[in-house]
Amino acid sequence: MANLKKDALSIIDSITLAVAGSAPSYSLNATTGALVAAVGLAAPGSLVYGAIPMFGISFAFMYLNHWRADAGAAYTWVGRSLNPSLGFLCAWTFLVLSTTFMVTAALPVGVITLHLIAPLYEENVVLATITGGVWFVAIATLTLLGVHVAAGFQRLMTGIEVFALLALVIGGLIKFFANPVNPFSLSWFSPTAFGNFQTFFAGVLVSMFYYFGWDVSSNVAEETKDSNNTAGFSGVLGMIGVFLLFILMQVTIQTGFSLEDIDKNSANLLSAMGDAIFPHPWGNIAILAVLISTLGTMETQLTQCTRLLFSMGRDRVISRRFEEIHPRFQTPWLACLIITVLGLFLMTLSSTSESIAAVMKNLIRSIGIMVSFYYAMTGIACAWYYRKTLGSGKKTLFMQGIWPVSSAIVLLIVGVAQLPQLGLEISLYTISSIVLGIIPMLYYRCKYNSSFYSEPPEYHNPSLAVEK
Repeated sequence: MANLKKDALSIIDSITLAVAGSAPSYSLNATTGALVAAVGLAAPGSLVYGAIPMFGISFAFMYLNHWRADAGAAYTWVGRSLNPSLGFLCAWTFLVLSTTFMVTAALPVGVITLHLIAPLYEENVVLATITGGVWFVAIATLTLLGVHVAAGFQRLMTGIEVFALLALVIGGLIKFFANPVNPFSLSWFSPTAFGNFQTFFAGVLVSMFYYFGWDVSSNVAEETKDSNNTAGFSGVLGMIGVFLLFILMQVTIQTGFSLEDIDKNSANLLSAMGDAIFPHPWGNIAILAVLISTLGTMETQLTQCTRLLFSMGRDRVISRRFEEIHPRFQTPWLACLIITVLGLFLMTLSSTSESIAAVMKNLIRSIGIMVSFYYAMTGIACAWYYRKTLGSGKKTLFMQGIWPVSSAIVLLIVGVAQLPQLGLEISLYTISSIVLGIIPMLYYRCKYNSSFYSEPPEYHNPSLAVEK
């Protein structure tokens, strides 16, 4: 059986992938308007309170990675410790939300590219779709060429993106703080700034979209040096990095823009920010950051999907062909090809059919619920796997038990509470997207009779052999 390329990634590569996975510029550009509309000037506080459960889940990933460095990450951990069927549904949920996310990211990439090189055609839907499709194929090709090639691309792109965001922060602090539209106040971070629980809860809901994606470092664990330690630790460091970027950028944005201006420019906020800070054409640095960020998160999402499918194929819970590795590049070539073709197909449909476009839009709105389920199951799996040793110390109890479980509960409450806000049709659509995974699960379970479903659950027992 062929394996993924061992020791191809360093800790720097792993951290870079984690930061790129959360797509700081893309998240800020696409979601700040929604966050400010929900909570007003309390937006920085929402990012702080929303980060608390996300950090709990990131530590769960770190400890579970100590146990088993596996390309399937959450799928494997949940399946091996809690329940194999639940593990499969976690994987299915991630594949659905990640593929949708990549498709919806590729379309704006086409618009941004045309804005930079041919602004007269940026409103042309066909050209934007074709351009986005070309970028999508280019990113898929890069992913196929090997994780070390993709990591080199991410180092360059993420470095440029972080530099651009820091330039915006520094320039904004100099310009906006001299004559602020909204003078900086620590009250922005206070729980009382929300006014009521409903507003507070709405802010936490939106903040989930900002942080999603840092866990890619765990999916490339098998290709990372010191796989049982580096990958999980990189996810935590990546979360710290994006958390600081989000807070700095959010404070800078609302210091220099009124709530009305943020709402008016919500579709292209960072571009407006760049133009407000720097003289033409240097304001395009913000547009460049968004483009790079979007391409980066497309690459990390594709990397996660292909590694997840590889792990599932290796376990025989889906077609065994997904474990096929390219003999030269040592990447899951069939998984990459399938996701790319599916993505191009969905891009074409969503851009040419109003009904399909509406379906895609609804699925985007439901991504938060899928993220809640996917991350929450991992938090619970961490406490359950380490349950027999949680009493060994207060730190262990808190870091491996209380914090991950509390985070999981918060995320599940967030997901369930969001369902009524989406309406009956979209709620049923979201649930059915997850439940639909039962069909391939049962089919391949009968076809292969995989030991993944019959092996006894695992738990941490330090008296036995060293963890895998």
